[in-house]
Amino acid sequence: MQADVGWVEQELNEVRGDCRVLEAERDKACADRQQVEAQLAELQAQLATLAADREELAQLKKEAAEVHREGRAIEMEKAQWQQQLSDARCELADAKATILKQGDKIRELERGYSLKPNPAESRLRLEIGELRSQLADLEQNPATASQDLPEAADLLNRLKAQRKKSTATLADVEKILEILEEGSNEPD
Repeated sequence: MQADVGWVEQELNEVRGDCRVLEAERDKACADRQQVEAQLAELQAQLATLAADREELAQLKKEAAEVHREGRAIEMEKAQWQQQLSDARCELADAKATILKQGDKIRELERGYSLKPNPAESRLRLEIGELRSQLADLEQNPATASQDLPEAADLLNRLKAQRKKSTATLADVEKILEILEEGSNEPD
């Protein structure tokens, strides 16, 4: 029996050794478990932070899309305003041109209807009156008409001096003088 007791003690010692090994492994597993739980908690915290970041990113994307839509709407409105401004500028230019033309017409009409003519008009009116009276005299005395007529070149020079833009030529003046002479030679 003693041999059995020795063997049992030896077995018991082996089992105790195995228990100590298992206890050490259990302690190590507990420590590993705590470490894994800590890592899991850290990963869960990172996951929560990542989820919050994703939500914030989604919100920022929504805001960016809204800003982009508003930007496009502003650009379209800006283009419309620029077109309206361009149209208004064209209308203003047309209106200015019309005003200038109307101003010129008004000044023309004022000169035409003015009771007080400018000095050049007064001089021309006097000349016209003198020429009419000379014409009336010539019509009454046709014989003296051909004698009093100036030379065509002198008459053209006088015309050009008084009317700078006159397009009459020497041939035109000579023809006019011929017509006047023919008119004075015809019997009444």
